Amino acid sequence: MIETDDLNTSSIERLPLDSRMRSPARQTGPAAAMAARPTPLRRQPCSRSSPLRPALLQLPLLPPLLLPMLALASLSLLAVTPAAAFDFSGIFGGGPTFGQHATDELTDDDFDDFVKKHPVSAVLFYAPWCFYSQQIMPAWDTASQKLLLHDPPVQLAKIDSHKYGSVGDRFDVSAFPTMKLFIDGAVFEYDQDLGRSWQQIVKWVNRHIDRDHVLKSVEDADHFLHDNDLFVVGLFPDDSTASTFLKSSRHFSDVMFAEARGEVATQIGATLGQHVDLSCETIRVGKSPKNTKEITLPREKMHCTGQPRNPQRPDWTDKYEASVAGDILTVKRADHPVGWEQNLMLRCCNEANSVSGPLTEVKPPAVAMFMPHDERFAIYDGDFEDLHALDRFITSRRTPMVNSFNQDVAEKIFEGSNSEHLPGLFLITMKEEPELEATFRKAAKSLRGRAFLCVSGRTSHLERRLSALAGIEDDFTEPVLTLIQPRSSGLEESKDAAHPQSPPHHGPRKFRLDTKTLTEESIIKFVTDFEADALKPWMRSEAEPTAEDMQYEIVDVLVGTTLTAAAEEESKDVLVNFYAPWCGHCRKLEPQYKALAKKLKHVKTLKIAKIDATRNEVEGLQIMGYPTIILFPAGKSPKKHVFYRGNRSPEDFIQFIQEHATHKFDPTAPAVPDTPLTDGGLDPVAAGLIDPSEEDL
Repeated sequence: MIETDDLNTSSIERLPLDSRMRSPARQTGPAAAMAARPTPLRRQPCSRSSPLRPALLQLPLLPPLLLPMLALASLSLLAVTPAAAFDFSGIFGGGPTFGQHATDELTDDDFDDFVKKHPVSAVLFYAPWCFYSQQIMPAWDTASQKLLLHDPPVQLAKIDSHKYGSVGDRFDVSAFPTMKLFIDGAVFEYDQDLGRSWQQIVKWVNRHIDRDHVLKSVEDADHFLHDNDLFVVGLFPDDSTASTFLKSSRHFSDVMFAEARGEVATQIGATLGQHVDLSCETIRVGKSPKNTKEITLPREKMHCTGQPRNPQRPDWTDKYEASVAGDILTVKRADHPVGWEQNLMLRCCNEANSVSGPLTEVKPPAVAMFMPHDERFAIYDGDFEDLHALDRFITSRRTPMVNSFNQDVAEKIFEGSNSEHLPGLFLITMKEEPELEATFRKAAKSLRGRAFLCVSGRTSHLERRLSALAGIEDDFTEPVLTLIQPRSSGLEESKDAAHPQSPPHHGPRKFRLDTKTLTEESIIKFVTDFEADALKPWMRSEAEPTAEDMQYEIVDVLVGTTLTAAAEEESKDVLVNFYAPWCGHCRKLEPQYKALAKKLKHVKTLKIAKIDATRNEVEGLQIMGYPTIILFPAGKSPKKHVFYRGNRSPEDFIQFIQEHATHKFDPTAPAVPDTPLTDGGLDPVAAGLIDPSEEDL
């Protein structure tokens, strides 16, 4: 959480866990990295914070002769509205203006209809004033033309996310340009490190939609099985369309998919059975300064190949020989008498004669999943046309039944690839709790496919961010069992109408279970009650202020337990300042905000309030930057939220309130009659000459 850096409160750094857990990259959905990853050198996008920045500040590499010309061009920004498109064609050689681009231009009215009409589509979120937005437009148009030739065609569009900020808020757009790919309700974000050429854009789209490999022989299957650890194989008859399998393959960027048909599928089914029974796994050999290296295998009677499983560069000539004696694997470099510098990995399987009884056979039609954890192999027993059921089957097995919390697990739970919106169930402890963890693991067997189960400490940066999201105070030392519901993708409501997801651009809902009397049954019941929407969310809140505390406050002070009732009061327009005590911009705003409250004190239909957003939480609302100011217009609950994104003077606030409030008012206070004192003078407080809330100098 950061403070905003100028007068526009849309300068927002997204919270990590519920929306984006890394620098802009693959899936969407909490922005910002949970883990402090080094940021590679690349072109920085335009921030949403100010439309008057980009012309000069974001062009450090331009030739010096262009700077005077750009200076003149930047002065023209003052004469146009923020949403106006700037034409740099006279400076950069005749580039097209926005109105000449070929891709569809969306608005907040037709955005959802476009995504529903085109289940595989990509959208560019841009700002007309952003130089990099203008720069990427030709590449976006060319990529659109290329992807329309795809089978099926992939539709590209764009939306002015500065003008239609509510759409950008739904999808965590915090910088321009931002590109997002929409596939059957899942949302994936463009990896900015790829570059911004049309070739890279096409490659990015293809990587997500061309996920289903076709196996044409047993040899193909052998290569596929030995090259992957986490994968799904579909075996279908010749006349099957397998369209559901194809759709599911596009929902998981970390799971490999392959399919076979007809007689080849039958042959490959036998190969899959052998792969299962022979218990193949990847052995990490690592580097070696010598020509040979010995590794202890998990068990005896294994056979290992000398073909490296780790990625090989074209210029590497390494050749290896592998031999096994008992449970000792000896690896020798065959092409050179020296050692090797690559982190070598080899494939090892049980010997065929070590398996008792007949080998397993997977008979078509079938969908089988292989994973490097738990039971290692599972066959889908549901309806092959039920996409929701197939996605859930894969989602529940792509990670172990109980995970150790790390960056990869965090992305699977809180990012767009969690297409089933499964909640995360976390056991968070200060120290090792073997009895609690054993109980937790027992319950995991009954909760597969219903929640992601994770154990986490509170030591690493990532673990501390999780603890903060869970609302655990630094001085709290007891174990915490919390269920955190991830946000929806921003496209649709939950597939389960009885169990709504956290709304788009709102924080995740959290629930807690007492760990003092924890049992396997109580954990299962906890998740069952969550699924039935029978749990009350856990929220952090300060103590409610007393009448004495409020005696001299001209701005209402709210806390977590009082904000909802105050903001949702149907008869009043409510303006709330969400601030942080340590925020310099918040302290700078405070006198202006007090002046606003004093100026509009006579407006009985308006309530002006503030809340410390670092110490209080409210269900269905996440504050992503300080200060954040939201107007809740009068009307029936639930009210809409109107975010303030203007200058912070009382006059600008009044103009904003007049525009968006339900009740109109005269900002000029009526004349106040003189209030005499007993000695014939005026009461300075009643006359407004002294503000009791001001500190004595």
